Amino acid sequence: MATTSQAAPQGVPFSFFVSLLREISIHSRPRRAGVRRDKHAASYPALVTLNNWINRLRSQFAPLPENTTAIVFRLLFPEEDTRRKYEMQETRLAAALADCFGISATPLRQWGTDGSSGCLGDEVLDILNKSSSYSADYISPLSIAEVDSLLEELASHSGFSDQSVRASWIHATRRSKSAIVRALYRSMSPLDASFLTQIILKDLRPLLYPLAETHYTVALKSFNSVAVVQLSKEDAMKAWDPSRQMLNIYRVRAGLDDAAAAFDAGITGTVMPLIGTPVEIPKSEKGRGCGHALEILQASKEVWAETKYDGERAQIHVQILEGNRSRITIFSKSKRDSTLDRHAIHSVIREALGLNSSSSSKTKSDVILDAEMVAWHGDKIDEFWRIRSLVEHTAYGARNKPHDDIPADYSQVSLMTDVSDDRRLGLVFFDILLLNSKSLLSVPYSSRRAILESVITTLPGQAMLSERTPIALNIISSDKPPLHRVFSHCLARPDEGLVLKAGEAKYNDRRFPWVKLKRDYIPGYGDCVDLVVLGGSWEKDRARELRVAPNAYTTFYIGGLHNAEQLKQDPSARPHFHIYFTASYGLSRDQLEETNFLIKSSDAIAYDPTHPPKDLPYTFNILPGLVAPTTILREPLLAELYGAGFTKSPGSRHYALRFPRITKIFRTGERSWQDGVNLQDLHKVARDIVGRDRSNKDIDDCVNSMWGKPVSPGVSNSLKRKRLADDWEQKLIVSDRKHARTRGWTTFDSRVLPQPMVPLGPVPLVTVTNLQDSAKTQTPKPATPSPPPRTHLPAVYPSPTSSPPAVQRTKDPQCSSPTKDRGSTSDVLATSVVFVAAENPISRRRWKLMIPQERRVHSLESLFIACGWHSEDSSSPSVKRGVIVLDVDESAGHRTRILDAMKQRKAACGDRSKRKAICLLQRRLV
Repeated sequence: MATTSQAAPQGVPFSFFVSLLREISIHSRPRRAGVRRDKHAASYPALVTLNNWINRLRSQFAPLPENTTAIVFRLLFPEEDTRRKYEMQETRLAAALADCFGISATPLRQWGTDGSSGCLGDEVLDILNKSSSYSADYISPLSIAEVDSLLEELASHSGFSDQSVRASWIHATRRSKSAIVRALYRSMSPLDASFLTQIILKDLRPLLYPLAETHYTVALKSFNSVAVVQLSKEDAMKAWDPSRQMLNIYRVRAGLDDAAAAFDAGITGTVMPLIGTPVEIPKSEKGRGCGHALEILQASKEVWAETKYDGERAQIHVQILEGNRSRITIFSKSKRDSTLDRHAIHSVIREALGLNSSSSSKTKSDVILDAEMVAWHGDKIDEFWRIRSLVEHTAYGARNKPHDDIPADYSQVSLMTDVSDDRRLGLVFFDILLLNSKSLLSVPYSSRRAILESVITTLPGQAMLSERTPIALNIISSDKPPLHRVFSHCLARPDEGLVLKAGEAKYNDRRFPWVKLKRDYIPGYGDCVDLVVLGGSWEKDRARELRVAPNAYTTFYIGGLHNAEQLKQDPSARPHFHIYFTASYGLSRDQLEETNFLIKSSDAIAYDPTHPPKDLPYTFNILPGLVAPTTILREPLLAELYGAGFTKSPGSRHYALRFPRITKIFRTGERSWQDGVNLQDLHKVARDIVGRDRSNKDIDDCVNSMWGKPVSPGVSNSLKRKRLADDWEQKLIVSDRKHARTRGWTTFDSRVLPQPMVPLGPVPLVTVTNLQDSAKTQTPKPATPSPPPRTHLPAVYPSPTSSPPAVQRTKDPQCSSPTKDRGSTSDVLATSVVFVAAENPISRRRWKLMIPQERRVHSLESLFIACGWHSEDSSSPSVKRGVIVLDVDESAGHRTRILDAMKQRKAACGDRSKRKAICLLQRRLV
């Protein structure tokens, strides 16, 4: 490049803005592991630098040009600029820059290879430093306003940019992308061009906070992920406006442009939500258990558990216009305008608000709603992965895509037929932020919910209100259910989880935050499977979180054995793996370094998609659309993974873990890949967890019914769900008790947790007579005080084929004839199948904690089947007897119902053999 005479920029020079970025990168040096930042420190290097720069800006360029606030924040936080999309990631941008500078694109395309920095901006800086004739103190003639305008023009080429951006440039007069890139870069110094590159890529991190070490071992073991404190937009707003008015505006109008415009306009006091501008979504806390979740909200007097549905967040803005018309705007969780993408739910919104019949609608003016967009199948909410294909079939604009390119090998018929009369997009409403142009942000949650229920009309299979349950904050005195029970029923349905909300909380209340409770948040309670690692790569987003160079593997390619049945029949056949998802999280930095060393020291192969390796001891294929790995392992490794349920990727027929995290990668000497689950077995596990019956179950059930055979219970079977819920409740209680014991039992624990079990005392069993005297009970005489009395079996309810003489009875302890002791209560329970029929829920839970899980059944019907009291099947060979547990002070009516059920079943059984005796056990837990 030749140096040319340039006029001074009009306004704030872009080079002056780059000076801020350069100073942040110089002073933001990472701290080594073990060196902690002072938690009470009010500032950090990047923030100090920003404060100094703002002072210089306001002294040198006063009065600041119009829109300076918005432009500075758009350039400083390009990832927050949701209005503009450039559709130019590293590969495309490198080609455009090579054309602009008249150089080969090959050096630029090496930005992410081993030996590079992993940053395209760095490669641009190196190349231009060698070829540019601009001096080090050269100031670009472009101002920040001109650069911002050129970026706006560049974004107008993308169909994913906001409509306002696309409409601001007439297609006939808009320049080509290459012309815009030349206008941006041709007059820039190497440093300015470097930072501009990362602004277009919407990621300034690798230049603002450069790597201190490039070797993966030093980077992983000597530093941690928070080695550098990065500048946040909230702290930047406080620096720009110490009065915090801009930050307060942003929490209500969460678009940087709108918050900046309101600040520049001098708006003060309470700010109203603005239709067409997203409201900041509350940040949720993670509940690491039921006790921990309630502990966060322990200052609240009322807590609600709201079901968390598996869908996509939708903040819905409805502007009421004249003539009974309305304009809908929908924002996603990332604050992107997704109105056209979600065109299919516009009619649902209007119908739910009653806008089609204005006389019955309570919505007379603008309204803002919070909802979850879900996939409906009939009258039930479908799996999360269905949403994508439904959106692509119904969207207007860029996201409307045909599915003709899905390969036949890994397609699924249902993917092609998602849009039908019984499968469609719908909504679950859970909050209201604005009604009739009146803000509800300061209204307590309980009142907002009541308003929401009065405004929304539910539509079967299209729109509903989120389910919620009041939670007992003191399980001893409250008639409300404890959180453990509510959460366990949520997991048994299965739903994604719960969101706990304080009744008195305002919207986005920092004193009472929303608390998400999902089972994968609780250590050891996520869905866990063992699968195979077959490849690895460096992935830029994860690498920048870890602060490692491209010579480190950050992402691992997971697959499953596809031909398990073939290998059983022919052990000499080569295993075939299907690689269909990746995992980047879970391993500690030490574990990640160890795994990197393990792969690099093995005979791994560089992967070239155009020439797949053929000399491997196995074959594999990769799911189309999955970014190819850089390395393929010669010998697969076994990995233990856990996640939040199961989902499917576009075009895949195999379930993969959702939000997968790796807990351990085993060396081949520890465990072989053959210990992993194959794809067929994984499908069965995933189907059960997501609550989906096997595809041919209805046919099997029909055939069994024709031949008089019992049908298998489905995943929605009430007994099966009850059993799962009971199991989960006990697990959650045990987990919380363990945590409470570790940190010390507190008063709060006593309020929200059942008291620890007290061992059984010497209270004797209460004998129940046979059916002929079912209305009477007999209590055995107490044993003599010395020696200590033993607890004996109660009277046994005879099986249909047993005779009374065959049953050994407990004799009067005063009788001189000795009797053989039948064993203690614990012995009886350990060798029996037990149904806890106690009517009191607290007593029932305590009994279940005492009885081994494998000895319990969850209904009287299950007990009858296990003991052979069934018209078709014989008893289970592992069952010696059945036991029905009741409290001593059980109501007579409840006890009589149990006995009547036994009498009816006895009569139905007839005179069949191999029936096991069933005991009625009545006693009090102390």
